[in-house]
Parts: sequence; structure tokens; C-alpha cells
Amino acid sequence: MATQKQRSDSTRAQLLKTFRASFLKRGFDATTTQQVLAETGLSKGAMYHHFRSKADIIEALYEEESREAIERALKTVDDDGTPLSQLRDVYIAWMREVRRPSVSKMLFEIGPSALGSRKAKEIEDRISLKHIEAFLKAAATAGEIELQDIKLTAALLNALVGEAALHRLRTGKDSTAVLKVTLDALLDSLRAGAD
Repeated sequence: MATQKQRSDSTRAQLLKTFRASFLKRGFDATTTQQVLAETGLSKGAMYHHFRSKADIIEALYEEESREAIERALKTVDDDGTPLSQLRDVYIAWMREVRRPSVSKMLFEIGPSALGSRKAKEIEDRISLKHIEAFLKAAATAGEIELQDIKLTAALLNALVGEAALHRLRTGKDSTAVLKVTLDALLDSLRAGAD
């Protein structure tokens, strides 16, 4: 028999899954709480036990989508590589992840539109920057790079990769090759002893 926590977790997951499918199909504004509750057979009370509003739901979905995309990218990293090569590989893997239509739509269209660009960036930064900073710290500790400000460097690199993903969405052109070249040049310029 399922515990109360298991039932609660299952209800939350069901709500998120159904809202996500509706957001992707209908958009944020056209998705209604009543429609999702009818689809799931859940009560308003069950929903409000987990979320105060549809805005809370999109925030949870955006955070989940962001976290899962970076986690999938991190799993592709070669543990034998240098921290800088691992960082580069994570970014390239992340670009592959966000090419998936549902991921791209949630991270670059629905989420930022519903949450506002500032809130979406805050969530994205909270989830991804810690990983980027960890790679940069490891590279600095290994003597691979010299940095004055790891947090700023991580933010700049993250912005570069985000812009590469947005370029692909705006133009339909794959920006991975340009990103690889640009990342290689930037990371090479950070190497210890580089002029």
C-alpha cells in the first residue's frame, strides 16, 4: 500500500505532467486549471495542496525542465577529460538537449513568457551556474586556467551558450559549430600563461 508521501508525490507528478502537456499543446494562457483537473480527475484541493496558482506550476515545470536538461548534459561528460574540456562538452551536450522541441519550447518560449525573463534567468542561473562555476574552479585548482572572477566568467560563458541556443531558435540554423569554435577560443584564452 502506498504511503501518504507516495500518494502526494504521485499527485504532484500527475499535475505537472498534465499541465506540461497542456502548456506545450495549448500554450500557457489557453491552459486552464479546470481543464487540467478534468483531465486528471483531481480536485482543486489536491492541486492547491501542491501549488498556489498556475504561475507556481509553470515555475516548477521550468525549474524541472532546466535541471533535467543540464543533468542529462552532465551525464555525457568524459570523466577523464580536463575540467575545461568537460565544461566545453557539457555546453555542447546541453545544446543538443535544448534542440528537443518540447524542451526548447518550455525553456525558451513558454517559461520566459509566463514567468518573465528576469525570473526565468534567475531560475536558469541558479540551476546551471553552480555547475559551470565548479568546472571553472576545478580548472583553476588544476592550474589549467587563471581567473580573477569565477562567478563573472561563468555568467559570461552561460550567456554565450544561451545566445547560441536562441540564435538557433530564431533562425532555424544550427549554431553548434560556431559555439564550439567560440568556446574553444574563449577557453583557450583563459588558460594559464595565455597572453
